[in-house]
Amino acid sequence: MKVEIYTKDQCIWCDRAKGLLNAHSIDFEEFDLSNDAERVKFYKNIGDNVKTVPQVFIDDIRIGGYQDLRAWLNG
Repeated sequence: MKVEIYTKDQCIWCDRAKGLLNAHSIDFEEFDLSNDAERVKFYKNIGDNVKTVPQVFIDDIRIGGYQDLRAWLNG
């Protein structure tokens, strides 16, 4: 399973999402979007309705943010 999480500095929801993944022993790759230019580019690539972090992708499918990840993990 390939897991990517897009985060930014000082984001409590990002920290919580990473904590959930760690608690479930799920390896992930983190991408820091603290740089505004990178964040704008990222949002443009995934859709106009997405403006928050974290954003979690599993096997290249966007799961969503923290609440969405928690729901996905609880199946």
